[in-house]
Amino acid sequence: MPFAAIARCLGALVLVFVALPSAAQEQVLRLHGSNTVGQRLAPALVREWAAARGLAEAGSARLAEEELRLSFSGGGRSLVVDVHSHGTGTGYRDLLDGKADLWMASRPATVVEVAGAVRVGRLDSPAQEHVIALDGLAIIVHPANPVRGLTVEQVRDLFSGRIDDWSAVGGRPGPVKRYARDDKSGTYDSFRSMVMRDAGLAAGTSRFESTDQLAAMVAADPAAIGFVGLAGVGPARAVPVADAGTRALAADRVTVGTEDYVLSRRLFLYHRELPSALASDFIEFALGARGQAVVERIGFVSQDVAAVDVAPRTDVSNEYLGLVQGARRLSLNFRFGARAALLDNKALRDVERLADYLRRPGVGELDVILLGFTDGHEIGTYQAISLSNERVDLVAQALGERGVGARRVRGMGYVAPVASNETDLGRARNRRVEVWVRPRDAAGSPAVARGP
Repeated sequence: MPFAAIARCLGALVLVFVALPSAAQEQVLRLHGSNTVGQRLAPALVREWAAARGLAEAGSARLAEEELRLSFSGGGRSLVVDVHSHGTGTGYRDLLDGKADLWMASRPATVVEVAGAVRVGRLDSPAQEHVIALDGLAIIVHPANPVRGLTVEQVRDLFSGRIDDWSAVGGRPGPVKRYARDDKSGTYDSFRSMVMRDAGLAAGTSRFESTDQLAAMVAADPAAIGFVGLAGVGPARAVPVADAGTRALAADRVTVGTEDYVLSRRLFLYHRELPSALASDFIEFALGARGQAVVERIGFVSQDVAAVDVAPRTDVSNEYLGLVQGARRLSLNFRFGARAALLDNKALRDVERLADYLRRPGVGELDVILLGFTDGHEIGTYQAISLSNERVDLVAQALGERGVGARRVRGMGYVAPVASNETDLGRARNRRVEVWVRPRDAAGSPAVARGP
């Protein structure tokens, strides 16, 4: 179903919530799963959502460790929201068992999970999978640690025990102390897939259910290294990270928003095929402007589109540099499957976000530049140009259907990688369309300027 149609359906469901009779029974919404989402972001979104619906907070209580109950009332209505943040895996089980209305996840549903959840629908469909925020796995150290950058391989070796002394990576001589999230954590799942791969954590690694507790321990220990979501860095210091053959990038609004940061990830909400009116209304709020403002306030990266100045790269072709000279980067990329020119669930909504941005006063006077890329392994050199052109054409066509045009569209083939081509995840990051804008020259621009 197109996103616009989904939005119309969800808008109708809002009326169900708003028009509840004064004598209505207390309503309950249950969000279970990721500690990364549930510790601060979910409660903040719930409070803002309730306020937007005319409800005042009547109380909050800790029912158990990582379990929060929020109560709201107003206009004869009452609402209770339970946020259980015991880890991404627990939310999946609770959704299937009917114990949760929304599954909070700090990684996408796996192929096995999607197959095991057919009785509740198709979790990886656009109707049931919702990206509510962007995040980066931050590799954190004590603020006084002199290390200023690490590769993914070095991070893996530090956590696996292959590197046991900080002097091996430019730090002060001394043993490495490791701090990690627990096995139920989606953050740990992401770290394991993006960093550890087939390696295990070194014996003696300290494990934590709480992001805040982990960050506090790292900040207090000069020998420590840990990993947390971007919003959980706290008093520790995040280290820029590089993939094989790429430059080290710090996790920030631009690198995470474009998902070029090698350890960037998406934060999700999932629900059953036929969600409650409350669950649908909450998701629509979280994806909207007011919800995304909460995402930014909490410390994650929103999906709002913005133009930003970026430092010019020194590892790219003159053609690439010429196309983006004088341009500003927009804070989103479109990414694709191998050998494919198909938009994923997030990209389908990003087309709407980008079109809305390009309709803003003043923005329509800018040239829009779409640059498409392939990974280094998916296709031959000549075909790579053709495939990358197909990808930019797809984005340009989707924008055109929404009444906005791209002035310059160019498939670049395989250049300017942002991640290693030796892993599936790295290749997926390299299959992308970047979006740039710059002032139109005095003579104007053709509607579309294509590459070879």
